[in-house]
Formats: sequence, structure tokens, C-alpha cells
Amino acid sequence: MKKTSWLYVFIACFLASCSSIQSFTFDELIPAETSFPEQLATVAVVNNMVAIPAPKPSLLTLGSLEGDGKVASEMLAGGLADSRYFRQIIICDSALQGKEVHPFTGHRMLTSQEVDKLASELGVDMLFSLDRIAIHTERKQVVYPQFSVPFEALQVQLAPTLSVYVPGRDKPMRVLTVRDSVYWDIDPSVSDKAVIKEISERASSLLVPHLTPHWENTARIYFSGGSPEMRDAVVYLRENDWAGAQSLWESVYESRKKGNLKLKAAFNAALACEMQGDINQAFAWLVKAKALAKPATEEEQAIAFYASQLEKRKEELPKLELQMSRFQNKF
Repeated sequence: MKKTSWLYVFIACFLASCSSIQSFTFDELIPAETSFPEQLATVAVVNNMVAIPAPKPSLLTLGSLEGDGKVASEMLAGGLADSRYFRQIIICDSALQGKEVHPFTGHRMLTSQEVDKLASELGVDMLFSLDRIAIHTERKQVVYPQFSVPFEALQVQLAPTLSVYVPGRDKPMRVLTVRDSVYWDIDPSVSDKAVIKEISERASSLLVPHLTPHWENTARIYFSGGSPEMRDAVVYLRENDWAGAQSLWESVYESRKKGNLKLKAAFNAALACEMQGDINQAFAWLVKAKALAKPATEEEQAIAFYASQLEKRKEELPKLELQMSRFQNKF
């Protein structure tokens, strides 16, 4: 079942309540959760998951399952390669653990000797060890607002675990576990085989954004209408000419002594500054907009909401710059 981001729900509420507020989306580069030194450029993805019997296409287990290490490690290696963040990605999808290790008991960490040996044999600076994909399935009653009766669905909870190893260290550099859940309509095609394959692929795709900087579709709001200049500025916005839009919004701000139009022009000027990479100037314009806002109004809410978005982006920029320094900040 597709999740709806709180951000888009919040924006939808604004759009429904205020006809002059519009939204647009853009692709934003987001830093990874983990930062790696520039010299760690060649990576191996290794399958450290427990070997499982071939899942059956005619059986649907309710309860605990384990992911497919071969499928998951291939998917993870492909996702990392597509990110083009590391110089080279090497895959070792043959299971390091045998069937003698019982599933559902966690996972076995690699020893420092095993890490050194694998890194030497594969010729890499770092290992991403895919250790486990814990899967739990159960039947759930799902209620959709447009229907009067609930539907029976399969809820699948997943938790992939990955360890990051660097040769010469006694312990992992990082152990990462990500949790998620999805819903499936129950029909004859849903089986252990289908669940394990799809969830193993999904689990790996969830891990990639935690390991590499990645692009996310981000939403912003702006004020439209009120004067010919405001309407013309929107044309510049749609053409991605932020300097042109900013010039018009600033002219509206300077030409008004007070009022909502002056506030909206300042708000939009802040957005133009952000889109051109000047976060500090964006904050400066937002302060001007806030000074014109009346308490408990939609404009005050919009300013507070945008301020939180700007603050988040400002906090992320140093981390992103550090992570992208291996490309001399060409991003």
C-alpha cells in the first residue's frame, strides 16, 4: 500500500484552504545517513545471510520468514552502482553462511580475519555485508474510506540489516537496520516465493538511500496572483528562471508599504533565494515576511511551515557538502 508523505498532506491542506497558494516539486539531493571517507571508493557487497530452502509457490506462511540473500545482494549492488557514488561496486552473492546456521536467530558478524581476507581477495576498501532480512507476515483488515466494508490484506513487515566493515578494524564501522511495512491484497498469486523475492528486492532498495546521497522529489509552496507582476513571476518560476522571478517579487515588495501582497512577495523571494542556493538570504526574506504576518492566519502558518523546511535543508547542507567532496562539490 502506497504511503502518503506528511509533507504532501500538509501542502494539500494549504491548497484546499487558500486559493492563492500553489505548489511545485523539484528534485533535491539528500545526504546519506552515513558518511564515508573519500578514500573508501571501492566497495564489495557480500551475502552474509543464512541460506534458506527454495520458497514454495503454493504456500503462504503467516509468521516469520527470511529474505533471499542472493536476490537481495544483487539488488543492493545494482542500486549502489546506479548511484555512481563509489568508484566501483563488486558483488559476492555466494552465501558466506551455510544452512547449519539456523534462521530466525539473528545473524553472525564477520570476524576481523574474515573481513581482511575478503577485502584482500576482492580488492576493495570496504565491505557492505547484507546480514539479514527479517520478514513477518500476518492477515489484516484494511478499511478504505470509499468502501463500506473492510478488505482482508496481507501485512508484510520487513527489517533488513547491513554491516559496514573496513579492513584492519575489530568491529563493524556501522550496523544499519531499516524497518518498513507493505500491504498486499490476498489472492492465489501471493505465496512465500512471491513474498520473499519482492521483499528481498524492496529491502535492498530501502538500504541504498542510507548509504549514498540520493535525489528526492521535494515539494514547496508559493503565493500567486494579486498583481500583474506576481502573475508574471509565476511564468518565470515555471520556466525555472528564479533570478527573473526574484526580481519581480522584490519589486512588488519594495512598491508596497504594507499588506498581504508585500508579505507574499517577501515569502516568494525567500523561495527564489533557496532555489538559487542562498539559504541565508532565504531566511532573511522569510523574516521580512513574518514581520508582516498577522497571528493565527494562513500566511503565518505557511511561513512557519516553510521555515521548518529551510531549517532542515540548512542542517543537511554541511553533511551533503562533506559527502560530495569526493567530486569536488560538483553537484
